Amino acid sequence: MKSKINDKMKQDSLGPEWNKLEDSLHEMVGEQTPLRKKIISDIFKATIKLAKENPGSLNLKISATALKELRFSFKMFRPHRQSPKITMFGSARIDSADPLYILAKDFAQKAVKRKYMVITGGGPGIMAAGNEGATAKGGFGLNIKLPFEQSANSFIDPDKGLINYKYFFTRKLFLVKEAWAFAFFPGGFGTFDEAFEALTLLQTGKTNPVPVVFLETKDYGYWSKVVNFLNTVMLKKGLISTSDRHLYKVCHTAEEALDHFDLFYKNYHSTRYVGDKVSIRIKKPLTEKALEKINHEFADFLKAGKLCLSSPLPEEENEPEIMELPRLVFKWTKKDFGMLRCLIDFINENTV
Repeated sequence: MKSKINDKMKQDSLGPEWNKLEDSLHEMVGEQTPLRKKIISDIFKATIKLAKENPGSLNLKISATALKELRFSFKMFRPHRQSPKITMFGSARIDSADPLYILAKDFAQKAVKRKYMVITGGGPGIMAAGNEGATAKGGFGLNIKLPFEQSANSFIDPDKGLINYKYFFTRKLFLVKEAWAFAFFPGGFGTFDEAFEALTLLQTGKTNPVPVVFLETKDYGYWSKVVNFLNTVMLKKGLISTSDRHLYKVCHTAEEALDHFDLFYKNYHSTRYVGDKVSIRIKKPLTEKALEKINHEFADFLKAGKLCLSSPLPEEENEPEIMELPRLVFKWTKKDFGMLRCLIDFINENTV
């Protein structure tokens, strides 16, 4: 069914008049690589087709607003592409005297000292604590426009750190896409939504592996009870896998959470999926002894072939800024991302 849909989309041509328009558009945009020219053409084709199909003014408005929000967000984050960022989530209803607020502020302050930037949802409560701790220089606020609930907090640089969104889906994209790590503090429906969406994306491999902490003051009894439910109900009934428990960690201090993030990036840098291969980019190569240990300990996981030290794969050439990094490459069916997280932890722990 999927292939039939894709074939129909390819056959849905705009006709010969498109070729002239395409040339003019590329002339306006300027010189681009062949791949980028194709992508840009696809964007314009989709726009023209959308207009010709007459989906209604509201749907056109949704499409236009979403594209504008995407463009502006890309522009805001582009100067900080190589800066590690932590996205913080938590209740908007926590006041500044609450121990959770104090913990969140302390966490953000210490995160910036460790060279992380901080991203929040831009509103009050835990979000304000994160931006206050990070200061305007170290923090972003991705604020959602709501009629009553939320306006942007005053700790965000309105020119360099604040992005206002009309739609939750575009805001969610950047809260996740730009994160090198997630810190979840106690909160309501929105926090649960974000927490389980992040875990779902990690569990299914729809976002690259990043560390997740559930952070609360000791004996607060929020995340500890959630994790107890995951273990005694969801895991017991077979609704999640044992390895999924490696996707998150409960912490009670800023230091504990940040140490967890630092350990994750001790040697690990990022992951790239190329066909049936996985390329784990690391900061320095492992010893032969460490490679042997990994292939032995993860033999069941690496059934399709051993993990080997490698130079960049040809498909990775479009990331020139990290071409010098060594790779660990292996074949994989992309099943059980909890075990992939275990593998990354093992790599970090066996780095000299």
